[in-house]
Amino acid sequence: MASSASTGVETAATVSPSNPSLRQRVNDFCTFLYNSEEGSVLGRTGKSWAQIGIFYLIYYSCLSAFFAGMMAIFYQTLDWNYPRLQGPDTLLKQNPGIGFRPIPDVQSTLVRFVKADASTYSPYTDHIQAFLEYYENQNLNPQDGGTVADCDSVTGRRPEKDWDKPCRFDLTANLGADCVKQQTFGFDDGMPCILLKLNKIFDWQPESFTNDTNPADKDNIGPIEYYPQGGFHFKYFPFRNQQAYRSPLVMARFIRPHPGVLVMVQCKAYARNIRHNQLEKAGMVHFELMVD
Repeated sequence: MASSASTGVETAATVSPSNPSLRQRVNDFCTFLYNSEEGSVLGRTGKSWAQIGIFYLIYYSCLSAFFAGMMAIFYQTLDWNYPRLQGPDTLLKQNPGIGFRPIPDVQSTLVRFVKADASTYSPYTDHIQAFLEYYENQNLNPQDGGTVADCDSVTGRRPEKDWDKPCRFDLTANLGADCVKQQTFGFDDGMPCILLKLNKIFDWQPESFTNDTNPADKDNIGPIEYYPQGGFHFKYFPFRNQQAYRSPLVMARFIRPHPGVLVMVQCKAYARNIRHNQLEKAGMVHFELMVD
C-alpha cells in the first residue's frame, strides 16, 4: 500500500512598511527646514546658498545690463519731436478724425435733455466746461514772449518760419457769445452748442473746403450756426509737437431743433485731403440729439 507524504513549504513574505505617521512627517519637514547634523537650511548648506546666490546675482545683473543697453540703443533711434512713422504709414493714414463734446458717457453718443431743466443738461455743460479749461490755461508769457503766438491778425496760412510757436486759440473771440458757460452753452434755451474738434496729426495741413449737413434730417434739425463761421482756420496748422499747442475748435449751435424728435446728426470735416468713409467713420463723427 502506497503512502504519500506531504512536504510543508514555508514561504517568507516581505511586508512593506506602513505609511509614515503624521509625527514622522512633521519631523521630516522640520529636518528639511534645518538639519543640525549637516548644518543645512532647506536642503542646502551655507556654502551652497552663497554659491547659488552669487550665481543669480551675476545672472540677473547681466540680464538687467543687457536690457538697459537695448533700451538705450532703442531710445537713441527715437526723435522726441518728430514721430518715426508719418503720413500713410501711421495708424490714421494721415486722415484726421473728428470728435465732439459733450460726451459724459463714453458708451453713448446721445445728447438728450429737457429744455430749462438744469438737472438734465448739467452733465453736458459740465463736460464741455471741463474740456475748455484746458484751453483757458494757454496764456501768453510776457517775460519771454510766451510759448504761443497771438495770431488774431493772421487771416491766412502762416509761413513755416513761424510754426515753432502755435497760435493761441482765443475762446472768447472764436466761440461766440452764446456758446459760453454763462449762457449754459445754449442748453437752457433748448439751442445747444456742440463742440467739434479735429484729432491732432503730425505735420498735417488742410487743403480747403466748407461744410455740409445730413439731408435726411434737414426738416427736424433746423438751422445751425458755426463759431467761428469759417470752421477750422488754417493758421492753427500744422501740429508739430509744439509746446502749449491746442487743436482748433468749432461750436455748432442748433437754433431750433424739433422738440421731442430724435435727430441723427453727422458732421464731416471737409478738405481736399480728408477722406470720408461711412463704415470706418473716417473724417466724420455721428451723434444723436433730442430736446424734450
